[in-house]
Amino acid sequence: VCLTCCSRESMVRINQICHKNGIKFFTGDVFGYHGYMFADLGEHEFVEEKPKVAKASAGVEDGPEAKRARLDPAETTMVKKRLEFCQLQDALAVEWRGEKAAAALRRTAPDYFLLQ
Repeated sequence: VCLTCCSRESMVRINQICHKNGIKFFTGDVFGYHGYMFADLGEHEFVEEKPKVAKASAGVEDGPEAKRARLDPAETTMVKKRLEFCQLQDALAVEWRGEKAAAALRRTAPDYFLLQ
């Protein structure tokens, strides 16, 4: 489900219905130069391709060579990953007071507060 130009209450209500039924949900809007986008993919599984790390030489056990992991771009491995997305109401209900919030506040774009 994709929503745009909806009230906050409508977005939260529709997202709750989608999340409960395992339906992917996207919402967003643009206000001049600013905009936002939110995605709730529920439980999302995917595969990521990563370069294989080459084993260290058998004769080298200490020193810089042993500490340096070597990547072999020719060989890759597939890693299965799983993400669980939060609902819109949880994303909007972040507490911005306290020690933990200070670090999050530095990483948050000012545009987030336009939606609030």
